[in-house]
Amino acid sequence: MARGRFHDKLNYFMGVVVSGILIGFGVDLLFVFFFLIGHFFSTLVFSPDTDISPKKRSGILQFFLYPYSIVFRHRGISHSIFFGTLTRIFYGIIFFGVMIFVFHKMGYLKYSVKSYFDTLSGFIGDFDYNREEYRPLICFFSGMFLADLFHIIADRFSSLIRKIKPW
Repeated sequence: MARGRFHDKLNYFMGVVVSGILIGFGVDLLFVFFFLIGHFFSTLVFSPDTDISPKKRSGILQFFLYPYSIVFRHRGISHSIFFGTLTRIFYGIIFFGVMIFVFHKMGYLKYSVKSYFDTLSGFIGDFDYNREEYRPLICFFSGMFLADLFHIIADRFSSLIRKIKPW
């Protein structure tokens, strides 16, 4: 398995390379910005290794990340190329739903969990890539997905090298 610092350096480098490619192809700088935000969010905070234990550098987000580390075992679905990013997105959606429920019941929030999920289902149900309001979100999630993909590829490559030539 590749070490955390290697993952970070690889993802920093690849984030810059992919952003440069996007700019080279004439992608709007705002969309490249959202791509980078998603890429670095997935690299620094919500990576496939979030299931090992919440990272110290996540600060107050440890509260958000700790339950994920309990629910998902390492190298399980969180390291799946197709489902890893989706599990973290769904986890985030459910976590915020629970937080809205708790704060609503405590009287700190007028917005209910039903309103949250109704708004979310309406947003997803009306999805159209051609609408401008969806594109930043798509760029953000694309950045997350690519950061996770580079992370998983590095892990698999590192494991393959160790099998071929044990140190």
